[in-house]
Amino acid sequence: MRPGFLIAAAVAAAGLLAGCAPTGGSLGLDAVADERAARAEARVDALLASYAEYLTDRWPGILLPETTIEAWLGPGVWTTAFQNCASEAAGRDVVVDVDAGITTSPPPSTAGELRDVETAIYLCQGRLPPPGLGVSEPGPIEVAWVSSYARDALPACLRREGVTAEPLPLDHFAIVSGGATPGWDPYEAARGDAPELRRLQAICPHPSVLLATISPVGEPREAGSR
Repeated sequence: MRPGFLIAAAVAAAGLLAGCAPTGGSLGLDAVADERAARAEARVDALLASYAEYLTDRWPGILLPETTIEAWLGPGVWTTAFQNCASEAAGRDVVVDVDAGITTSPPPSTAGELRDVETAIYLCQGRLPPPGLGVSEPGPIEVAWVSSYARDALPACLRREGVTAEPLPLDHFAIVSGGATPGWDPYEAARGDAPELRRLQAICPHPSVLLATISPVGEPREAGSR
């Protein structure tokens, strides 16, 4: 198994609103964030466990370093950060390539040097997980929250503002990933009145707007960022 195999596969792979905003049931957005974080950490644990099994089989008696997540980085900055981490840990330049995997300069010339490179990969995957591990389908808590919010809390909030929204369709795909509701517009009654539409969307935000304030790994995200 090449050191780059695991990397290549993985590469391919506070209150949010105040006032009258509906909460969406007993499990709020904090629970959604916690679930996203836990599921992301579990994917990192699985990656490291698989690589650890490979390393201990390949290098009997190897002592693997303790590693904890330091940051989840986007694809645009992860490669450079990972290369810097692995280069420092391995004592030689490490380069990540989606097609070629991981290469080093100079290449390892002894078994000990190769072991050090592979150990550095393990260490830095734990510190800076590949961005692909941060992407996943919604978990059960998130599904329950967005369903409750879209079907109950949001329509109730709109009714308090004098607007009656058509019921959300019962179709299984009425709510899709990210809280989008492609076949349902809860603000349809106000579409001809821009100021009123903005007011309603601020007081009774769409579930997709609220979910967008949480990163895929459960971290707070500034409004407008993705």
